[in-house]
Amino acid sequence: MRLREITERLERLFPRDAACDWDNPGLLVGHLDAEVHSIYVALDATEEVIEEAVSRGCELIVTHHPVIFRGVRELSDASPLGRKLLRLAESRTAVFSMHTNYDASPSGMGQLVSRMLGLRMLAPLEEIPFRGQRRETEEGAEGGERYGIGFLAELPDILSPESFSLLVKRVFRLPAVELYDAGRPVKRIACCPGSGRGQLANVLRSGAELFLSGDLGHHDGLDFVEAGISLVNAGHYGLEHPFSEELAGLLSAEYPELSVTADPIRFPARFL
Repeated sequence: MRLREITERLERLFPRDAACDWDNPGLLVGHLDAEVHSIYVALDATEEVIEEAVSRGCELIVTHHPVIFRGVRELSDASPLGRKLLRLAESRTAVFSMHTNYDASPSGMGQLVSRMLGLRMLAPLEEIPFRGQRRETEEGAEGGERYGIGFLAELPDILSPESFSLLVKRVFRLPAVELYDAGRPVKRIACCPGSGRGQLANVLRSGAELFLSGDLGHHDGLDFVEAGISLVNAGHYGLEHPFSEELAGLLSAEYPELSVTADPIRFPARFL
C-alpha cells in the first residue's frame, strides 16, 4: 500500500478544505510513494508516540494535532520539535494529521463525542461555509451534510449539571472534570471538543443550558455561570483522546491488510 493511497482516502473522508484557515493538516512528513505496512494512530506526535511507532516498525503515524503547526525556522536537535522532525526523517516515518477538518466533518470529532454520550445531534455550534469536496456517503454519492466546529445536541433525559458531569467523567475515563454549576436542569448542551475558548457568543445564541469543552479557565467559568449556563471543563485531551481508537478502527476496516495500532490513553497531566 502506497502512502498517497491512504492520504487521498482520508482527505476524501475529511476534506482538508474544511479546515480553519489557521490550521495545518495534511501530510507533514514523508514520501508520498513510500510503502506502508503498519500505521500508528495518536492524538499528538509526542516523542513518546514517535518512539513507540518507530519501535513497532510503523511507516506512518496518523495524528489529530499537527506535528508542524507554525513555521519551522530551524531543523536541529536544539529544540523538542527539531528532535522529533529529525527522528521522523531519519527513521523514514511519515506523519499525516487531520485537525479542524476532522473536527468540522459530519463524521468527525463532534459525531464521535455525541455518540459516546448518547446525544441527539441538532446542528453545528459554528457552521463552516464549506464548498469543497464533500465527504463521501456510504452510498458513494456526494453528501450535503453541514460542516462546522462544535455541535448542539439534546440529552435523552433531563439531568442535573452534576449528573451530566459525572456521565462525561465515566464515559471518557477521566480522572476529574471541572464543573461551574449554573443550577439549571440540562436538556440541551453545546459542545466544542478540544478548546472552547472564544465560543461564549455562539453558546449564548444556542439556547443550551450547559457547555462541554476544554482549555477553559476561571473567568470563562464565571462568565458562563453569570449567563445562566453551566460549564463542564473536561480538558483538551479529555474529550479528544478517543480519536486514536476511532481512527484506528476506521483504518483497519478500510485496509485489513495493514497493521493498525491505537495509542493507549496517555493523560499529559496528573491530578494530585
